[in-house]
Amino acid sequence: MIGQISRKVPYRFLMVDGTKVRLQEVDQKGHGKKVEMRWALASLEEKGKFDLVGIWIGKSWQKIRQDLNQRLNYSNLEVLFSDGGPGIEENLLAPGMRHQRCLWHGKRDFPYILYLDKLKKPQQKEFKEKLKSIPAMNLRRSDLEQLTPEDLPRVKELAQKTKQGFKELLDALPEEKYPAARAYIQNLSQSVTTFFEFWFANKLWIPLNTNAAKELLQPGKESNLGCWQTVGRARAYQLVESRREQGFLPSQLESIMGGISPHRFKSPDQSD
Repeated sequence: MIGQISRKVPYRFLMVDGTKVRLQEVDQKGHGKKVEMRWALASLEEKGKFDLVGIWIGKSWQKIRQDLNQRLNYSNLEVLFSDGGPGIEENLLAPGMRHQRCLWHGKRDFPYILYLDKLKKPQQKEFKEKLKSIPAMNLRRSDLEQLTPEDLPRVKELAQKTKQGFKELLDALPEEKYPAARAYIQNLSQSVTTFFEFWFANKLWIPLNTNAAKELLQPGKESNLGCWQTVGRARAYQLVESRREQGFLPSQLESIMGGISPHRFKSPDQSD
């Protein structure tokens, strides 16, 4: 079985993501049933390829963790990569693991959080600019790869300026006025800079975002993150079909898909 095979692989990094998909089943109004599709990938090395280790339909992160405990040697995992969605850290982060939040999602989601504090677009500008000015929020892994251990003072400076930037943003977000935004930035500041800590300890850079998870659904369009959800259901089918061609047995395919058959997804010509 897949779990027995993957447990023997000493994966060190886990990346998860998810999106809404529409199944063939219809509700009382004749609309396709919408459910959450979630998937997980794992990698052996900092620069290594991420392998698909599971796709689940309509399962909570708690149930997915139980499944991953069977599929992976969970105690070997070092870093969890995610967009910071509800339930991910609480259920998938094990003792000894660190969490790296996706930089892109961290910036993208901030305006929605500000809106929860009743700040409309014109009023958000000051806070969005403060977040944007924080060094870590503008880094790319390709740029960091140019740095060597001899650049330790420069990396320390980036990390310190990032810490100071988050402090200044928190100071501008008093809890009594902006409870949602302050809580969001507090949580973001604690997990979005894990890549600094990892480099200080290992002198190697880990991913700063969840592009590998996006690429699973939309290969070749890493930069076009805004439209990746539209191909989810068809791509899920393609992923399983590709593994069928690789000789995976029906029981193994069902394990990958969390018990969901590929035919339940709408094909591309049935999309909304």
